[in-house]
Formats: sequence, structure tokens, C-alpha cells
Amino acid sequence: MKNGAKFNWSRRSFLKTGLLALVAIPLVQSCKKTVEKLIFRITGTNHILGHRLRTGDFPKPSKTINENIVIVGGGISGLSAVRWLSKNNILDFKLIEMETDLGGNSLGKQNKYSKYPVAAHYLPLPNHSNKNLIDFLHESNIITSFSKDGTPVYDESQLCFTPHDRLFIHNYWQEGIIPNYGLSEVDHQAFEIFDKKMQFYKDARGKDGSFAFDIPLHQSSKDEEFAKLDQLTFKDWLLANNLNNPELFTYLNYCCKDDYGIGIDKVSAWAGIHYFCSRKNTQNEVLTWPEGNYFIAKKFLPYTENKKYKNVLVYSVKTAKNKVELLVYDDRLKTSTKIIANKVILATPQFVNKYILENRTEISKKFEYAPWITATLAINKFPIGEGAPLSWDNVIHNGFGLGYIYNQHQMLNQYQTPFSITYYAALCTDDLKLERKKLLANTDNYWKKVVLTDLEKAHYNISAEVISLELHKKGHGMISPFPNFIFSQEIKQAAQPIENKIYFAHSDLSGISIFEEAFYQGIKAAKELINDTALDT
Repeated sequence: MKNGAKFNWSRRSFLKTGLLALVAIPLVQSCKKTVEKLIFRITGTNHILGHRLRTGDFPKPSKTINENIVIVGGGISGLSAVRWLSKNNILDFKLIEMETDLGGNSLGKQNKYSKYPVAAHYLPLPNHSNKNLIDFLHESNIITSFSKDGTPVYDESQLCFTPHDRLFIHNYWQEGIIPNYGLSEVDHQAFEIFDKKMQFYKDARGKDGSFAFDIPLHQSSKDEEFAKLDQLTFKDWLLANNLNNPELFTYLNYCCKDDYGIGIDKVSAWAGIHYFCSRKNTQNEVLTWPEGNYFIAKKFLPYTENKKYKNVLVYSVKTAKNKVELLVYDDRLKTSTKIIANKVILATPQFVNKYILENRTEISKKFEYAPWITATLAINKFPIGEGAPLSWDNVIHNGFGLGYIYNQHQMLNQYQTPFSITYYAALCTDDLKLERKKLLANTDNYWKKVVLTDLEKAHYNISAEVISLELHKKGHGMISPFPNFIFSQEIKQAAQPIENKIYFAHSDLSGISIFEEAFYQGIKAAKELINDTALDT
């Protein structure tokens, strides 16, 4: 279950049922294949280049160029800012990105078997109040039309096909990922009580008239009655509400790791409740694609045509003589350039900003990021197991990771070999800085074994059927909302423009790393820039 949504299993089931009935998935194991022989690759963010920010080991600029507006960072926030500027006829800008491709955490790739996501892989249907996002989805032909009452009509092929999700629990695949199979009456009661409390918060409004929990987050009520929930962990809130149930804890741990990269013992209670209560769309469905959210990210690319620099790292930004001076390093040419700009939008996370801006270290200490590892596997024969059929989202109860996505789920010819899946794991058992060090220090074979061992819990001897495995390491995968962060002064200070010249756009300024927040932050920064430019003239 993503963001607390409950899904209708009958919708679009006709698209898959016939195929499933016609195809028998072989369970014969191959003795010839071994884990050691599989094709193995490892990828990730360009952390080697990025880590040069710590040393400042860059050549002196060999030239100086002038630009009007520079957007730094080609993730969703930067792309959203680019689109908003373009829609407002501001076209004299350049986008700078350290990586080879644009998209950030919404990046996707393709192998000879399937397209697949590297990280973000779905978008729940937005709240009807999120007009800017609905306009973008309409512009992108994801929303095809509107009903008489204004309700968006989505392209059926982009809504997640059934079966949507399943959970491997007690050696059995059950439909849905809310635990049901093998639970006691006491367990079921705990889930029912929790659900009632979430329904209360979903409908609740503050004294200011705003929903207690909403998306974008800035629309949420600032009423102290709800804001004070940010002062304690989700686990402490559960214990205070007599919800001390191991099965409920396991499920909520999964949910919090899914969006925040940390479990109930670390995440703020406000953020934990927000996961379940912020989405008001009664359709309760998600949009998804084989390449994940890269499908959406590509919708921004026309706005960047002939306006982007890739494999370029910005290593210094400062105001000077009513301009902004940027020092940038081109990793392909191995040269540095000084850019003099009128305005700059930094669509970069705060762990980057502390290196490229002066006096930013203290503010950035409040921002903590969960490391992630994902893995895309091609599998020759899929041991599907007993119970519910292979689904889009496949979760292993109390597993090391968060399960896997079946990448060919949205394809009509999906039930054919080889199968392509992408596995997800948030690394948050220990301190996040320590987890990040372990992510980079442990060998590739170590992480390969971690992934396969976890999958073996639900798919016996699956390792023998793996054709290829590609690991993706994300040292700073997503912002993690620990207690006393969502409404902190540090977030407010980090978002404050500098001298009406430098503006900030990143999902970490919302405190929650979801597509909607990144999209909103890009628009917010672009609006601030446009307003200040109008005042300048």
C-alpha cells in the first residue's frame, strides 16, 4: 500500500486475467547457473565527482561567461522550475546537472529485457486541490480529460494494472500488503483502531481551516494541535495511543521506510501520520510505468532543449557586485569556468549547498538523508510461490528490504521470460551517516548477496535463475523527517532567498521526499525569481 491508499482490485483486471491464465510460469530450476556467473554491474550517483566538493580540488577557471538565469540541479525540482519559467516566457536560462542524465531520484533506464526505475517508481493520484500538478499531468496527456464536475480522467494504461500488490507472510502470498494471513484477533483489532485514528486525522482541519495533513505540505494546517506531533517519534505516538502491537509495528515500519527511508522509531509522528492522511483523492490509485517516474521526468525535457550542461559540477556560488558568481567544473573537459549570472535557482539538496555556499554548515546539520540501495534483476524462470499471483508491488513481510517492483507489469506481454524486477532497500538500522559509509565501504559482492538472500526468503533458489543484476547505490537517497524537523527554523532559513539573487528549490525544503513536493518547490522558487525580477525593473 502506497501512502495509505486502499486499492480496488477489480479495475483493469481484464487486461491481465486472460494473459495470466494462458501462461504457466516454469518452476524448473537450472543447475548450471550460479550466483557467481550472473552478469553483474553496479551504478549510482556520480559520488566520486560529487565528493570533490569536500576537497575543493578543482583547476582555476580558464574562461568567464555570462548568463541571465542559471538553474543548478536537474532533478524534479530543477525541471519543475525550468518548466515554470518557460511557461511564463522566461527562456534565457541554463540548467546545470552533475549527472549524465536529468531526472534525479526519478531516473529510469532500459536493458534488453525491459525499461526499469532506478528509484522513484509511482505517483499516487494528486489531491484535487493540487491544481498545478493536475495541469502538468493534463499537459502531459496522463490526464486525458475532465468530467462535468471537474474530476480528472486518467489514461487507463497509465493507472496501475491489477493485481496491484501482495505480501509474502507465513510462506504464503496474500493479496494486498496490509497483513491479514495468519494474524490473531488482537492483531486485527490493533489495525482497526489505527485505521479509525487515521480516518480522524485525514478529515481533521485546524483552526486556520486547512486540513491537518495535505499535499503539498505547505497547505497543511499550522495549528499547534497538529504541529506538536512533530516533536515525538511515530513509535512514541503509537505507544501513547495504546497501539503496541508487533504486527502493526512491522507494517508501519515498511510504510515509513517507503517514503522516508527510516522506521517508526526514528520518524516524526507528524510525518508518520502524514503518510496515511495527506491524500484526499477518493479514487485511491497510483500511476506507474515500466521506467518508473522517469516517464514523468521526460515530460520536462522539451523545456531544456539546448539549455543544459550535463556532467558539470557547480562548486562555488556567491553574490558579487549585484550578480551571482558560479564556479563550475566540466568533468568531460576537465576544465573550470566562471559563470556570471543575474539570478540563480539552486535545486540542490542542503548536503550539497553546505559546500558551495558560505555559512551554510550549521543550517545543513539538521537535514539528514537516508541511504538506499536498489537492484534490477533479470530472471530466467520465476518461482512465483503459493497464493496471490505476481503483482506490481511484491513485499516480503519483515524482510531486509521493501520488496520488489515487477517492471513489466504495465506491459500486455508481461508474462514472458526473462522477468525484470527492481528491488528496494532503505538502509536505516544504524545512524544514517554510518549506514552511508557501510553502503560505500562494503564490496559489490556483499550487496549482491544481501539482495539475493532477501529474495530467497520468498523465492527459493531464485539465485540460480538470475541472468543479470545491476545495483544502484544512493548515498543520500531521500530526506528523512526526524522529530522537530518539519516545522524547524532550519528549513525556513534554508529556503530563504539570498539578496533576491539566489533561490532554493528541493524536496528536502518540504521535509518529505515525494514527487509532489519536489514539483511544488521548483514552482515556488521560479515564482519568487519572477516576482523579484519584476520588482527589479
